Amino acid sequence: MQTSRRSTSFPNGASEDWRHLDTPSLLVDLDRLERNVDSMASRAMQAGVALRPHFKTHKSTMIARMQAAAGSTGFTVSKLDEAAVLFEAGMNDVLVATQIVAPPKIRRAVELTRRGRLILAVDGMAGATALSRAAIDAGVVFEVSLEIDSGLARCGVLPTETGGLADQIATLGGLSLTGAFTHGGHIYGAASEKELAAASDSELNAMVAADTHIATPKPAGWHLSVGSTPGALCRTRFPGITEIRPGNYVFCDAIQVSLGVATVADCALTVAATVMSRPSPDRAVIDAGAKSLGLDMGVHGSSVITDYGTLVGVEGRLIRLSEEHGVLQIPTNWGVEVGERVRVLPNHACSVANLHARYFGLRGNVVEREFAIDAAQGVH
Repeated sequence: MQTSRRSTSFPNGASEDWRHLDTPSLLVDLDRLERNVDSMASRAMQAGVALRPHFKTHKSTMIARMQAAAGSTGFTVSKLDEAAVLFEAGMNDVLVATQIVAPPKIRRAVELTRRGRLILAVDGMAGATALSRAAIDAGVVFEVSLEIDSGLARCGVLPTETGGLADQIATLGGLSLTGAFTHGGHIYGAASEKELAAASDSELNAMVAADTHIATPKPAGWHLSVGSTPGALCRTRFPGITEIRPGNYVFCDAIQVSLGVATVADCALTVAATVMSRPSPDRAVIDAGAKSLGLDMGVHGSSVITDYGTLVGVEGRLIRLSEEHGVLQIPTNWGVEVGERVRVLPNHACSVANLHARYFGLRGNVVEREFAIDAAQGVH
C-alpha cells in the first residue's frame, strides 16, 4: 500500500545537511516515517480492522494526510484543539478519547459537531447528562462512545458495568451511542514478549466482555476500538474488535524499542543538538534539555528506560537534563568536538513533538522539507 509523498518544499527550493540547522531541531527521517505509516495500514487491512490513528503523536496535518492516503478511516485526538486542526484540514471523522465535561469544552464540542463527525467519550452518567443537556439546548446530537477500563485503571467503566450505563444513556436525549473504546496502556508495563501478549489479550477480552453486557440495540457501524502502538505491533489478529488506534508507530521511540516491538532502525524522530561544552574528559553538554526532550523515563508503568534519550551514531549516555542543557557521560577519547551536531533518539516521541513547532524532514542526511506541527502548544 505504497503512496507517493516525496517533496522538495524546503524554503527557496534549497536543501541542506541537517548538521547546518540551528539547534535544538526536530528531525524526521521521511523514509522511515513513510515505511511505518504504510506498514501499520497494511497490518490493519490484513487483520480486517479499521485504523483510527492517534493524532496527538505528531500533531501534523501533513502526516495525517499521509495516514489517510494509506487507508486510515478517521483519527483519534486527546484535545478539541487537535480536532479543530483536523477539521480545518478537511479530515472530519474524529474520536476525542478524553472526557469532555467542562462547559467551555462542551460549547466548543457543539460547534465542532456541526462541522464534521465528532465522537465524544463517556464513562459515567454525570458526563453523559452534561453532554445530553448541552446537545438538546443547542439542537444537535452528540455521537458518544463508552470508554472501557481494560486494565489501565484511568478513566473508563468496568466491563461488567457497561450494560447498565448503556441502558441509562439510551434514556437521554441528544446522544447517540455508537460503540465502545479503550486504551490498554498497562501494556507499557510488560517486561517480556509473553507479558506483552497477555496485556494485549486482556485488553481485547475486556472489550468483548463489555460488549456482551450491552443489551441496548446497537446501530449499524457499531465499533469496538482498542488502542496502543505496542498492542497493535505485538499481534496480527484482533478477534471481536472492529478498530485499532495506535499513534506512536509513525515515529517509534526508545520506549517502543525497550518493549521489543520496534528497533532503532524503525525510529523516525530524533532531536538535533549542538555540543556546546566539554567541561571534563568524561562529560559533555548539549543544547537540548528538558524543554526539547521531555523528562519521560517511561509511560504507564514502563520502567526499563534509564537515560533521558539515546545518542544516535556516537558513544555516550544522556544522564541528566536541565531546561536547556543535556549532560552526557562520554568516553574520555570521545571524538566529537565542541560545536559539532549530534542526534538524540527521544524516549517518548509524543511528548517531544508537543514541545516543538516544526519538523525538518530528511532523506538521508539532507533536509528535504520543513513542515509545521499544526496543533503545537499555543497554536490553538
